[in-house]
Amino acid sequence: MRRKVIACSGGCEAVVDTGVSMIKGPKTLVDNIQKLIGATLRGFKHYVSCSAVDTLPSITFTINGINYRVPARAYILKDSRGCCYSSFQETTVSPSTETWILGDVFLRLYFSVFDRGNDRIGLARAV
Repeated sequence: MRRKVIACSGGCEAVVDTGVSMIKGPKTLVDNIQKLIGATLRGFKHYVSCSAVDTLPSITFTINGINYRVPARAYILKDSRGCCYSSFQETTVSPSTETWILGDVFLRLYFSVFDRGNDRIGLARAV
């Protein structure tokens, strides 16, 4: 975020999951992101002012040396009342690992090819 590493400074794992709508990560790291974007917890979601979305930073995931940018317009969503909230959520995976789950918020931005034969995933910017 803003050219600074805010998570996984020593590396971590990521899972691309079409069955998850949000971006999920370890609680302490997600809480840090919520704080850095000025999100406040109301119920089960972290809300931000909709008027601030254009000023919020992009968040970049670096996977195998390639940067995948997720702009605020992608990671901030609107609820049924028109209120804006962050798509970052705490994962229920073991808190001892820095595993991230990149769901639909990420996958809407990047075309993905699941190559099961070679146990790999290819990603390219969606157009």
